[in-house]
Amino acid sequence: MAKDSRRAQPGSRQLNKLRARVEELEETLAAISNGRVDALVLTGPNGDQVFTLQGAEHPYRVLVETMNEGAATLDVQGNVLYANAHLADMFEVHLEKFIGTPLTDQVLPEDREELRALLAEGVERETKGEISLKSEAGRARLIRLSLSPMKSTGLQAVALVATELTELAEANDALRSNEEALRQLSGRLLQLQDDERRHIARDLHDITGQKLAVLGISLSQVQRARAVLKDAEAQKLVSDCLVYTKQISEEIRTLSYVLHPPLLDELGLNSAIRWYTKGFESRTGIHVEIDVPSNLQRLPSDVEVTLFRIMQESLTNVHRYSGSATAFVRVLSSDSEVSLAVGDRGKGMRPDSTEAVVSGNTEVLGVGIQGMRERMRQLSGRLDIQSRPNEGTVVTATVMISELASKSRAEAESGADRAHDDSDLTEVTGAPTSGRKRILIADDHEVLRRGVRTLLGTESEWEICGEAVDGKDAVDKSAALAPDLVILDVNMPVLNGLAAVRQILRLRPQPKVLVFTVHDSDQTMMEVQATGAHGYLSKAKAQQDLIHAVKALLAGRDFYPPVPARAR
Repeated sequence: MAKDSRRAQPGSRQLNKLRARVEELEETLAAISNGRVDALVLTGPNGDQVFTLQGAEHPYRVLVETMNEGAATLDVQGNVLYANAHLADMFEVHLEKFIGTPLTDQVLPEDREELRALLAEGVERETKGEISLKSEAGRARLIRLSLSPMKSTGLQAVALVATELTELAEANDALRSNEEALRQLSGRLLQLQDDERRHIARDLHDITGQKLAVLGISLSQVQRARAVLKDAEAQKLVSDCLVYTKQISEEIRTLSYVLHPPLLDELGLNSAIRWYTKGFESRTGIHVEIDVPSNLQRLPSDVEVTLFRIMQESLTNVHRYSGSATAFVRVLSSDSEVSLAVGDRGKGMRPDSTEAVVSGNTEVLGVGIQGMRERMRQLSGRLDIQSRPNEGTVVTATVMISELASKSRAEAESGADRAHDDSDLTEVTGAPTSGRKRILIADDHEVLRRGVRTLLGTESEWEICGEAVDGKDAVDKSAALAPDLVILDVNMPVLNGLAAVRQILRLRPQPKVLVFTVHDSDQTMMEVQATGAHGYLSKAKAQQDLIHAVKALLAGRDFYPPVPARAR
């Protein structure tokens, strides 16, 4: 009996294995019937094989197969267990060849490592990422993958949803391209506007203004020749013409300064701010506190113009809307950036305007603020506006400036100085012994030089020893002709008039220098004094003061109008 029992044991073990296999198949069949699995991995003599359950009653199969996104089930190694037709179309692979293959095989070699990392993260947690594909036509495509582990189902698998972003990405690129084109156009329009303003201002200043100055000089000569004007009515007509000429000259100068302040080009942001705020105070009665470093270096032209326009617009808003009796302008500068702040202590901006500043709502913001923002955007700068009810508003413009950009302007200016150093100058000649005082006239306008020559030629003890047409020419001829007096303009080509003054006096300290300019402002006069020049005279006052100024300088006295205490 024992022997028979031992012989029955192997059969019992086989029976148990068979029963276990039947139970496993029954569980698998139940899972298939309940739709809990999408595919089977069966081990056979030829290795693992993946079988999709095309005939199973899957509750979500119709939804998954018809959705506009790609969908798949992956094992933990990244092999495709199931995929809908849309996902296969995304990867441009036949569905039959797609199932059972690693997903990484369907992307470019350079993108596989990133995809492996994404799949590894998807086994552990929900994650999202983007991959790049190339179509057979060579078109670059962008696919977003969303992965999440299927732990709740009891399977070691990952659910994947793929969304085509190619058209959206191309639309965004086109939108950014159009936006960039509009920004460039806007920036170009702003630049053209500034250039046109500068051109008109220079025409008014250099042509019309100069001719009016000469007209005033000529009329003053006629007025002094009373023997010619025996008729009292003729004398009155000439006097009236002088008055009208002066008024027109002042109006043209004001118009040219409003269009584009010449001090900005000639002397930089520091001087332009001080000049403008002084005029703003006199026009509006609003006191402006100025805090600008006295040693503020010259900035690139586009930066100076932008910061000046923002200051101009901000102060205009202070006058129109703030109700404040005071304002301030502050400039901070470092090697890496420069910032301009304009503020007031008024009633502040309206709540809707404040919200619009934060949100960028262009429908509520005024044209002025939008213009300031666009100007700063062209320089890759920042425009910040802080405002509180009854505490005022502060507009701050900040521009990043590389050390090289800051130095390039200084080097260009110092290079201009070096270019006209002693090595470029003609050897100094001795002054003639005629006994008459020698005068050199330097101005780039021939009609103005002729008018000054005519006016000064009435004095027998003076002689015009030469004329210069630009700043370098003035330096050269001052050294060569050894004049007793040099009369020169500020705005001149090749070398700025103020730079020419410094070089003339450095090379030959003997001559007196009179700066004779259309720029009639206390700020200009202080800049002239800083060069070491001995006198300053506005061309608008030439008819009554030029001869007095020349006499004072040749007698060893300086000639400067008194500077108001506020301007110091």
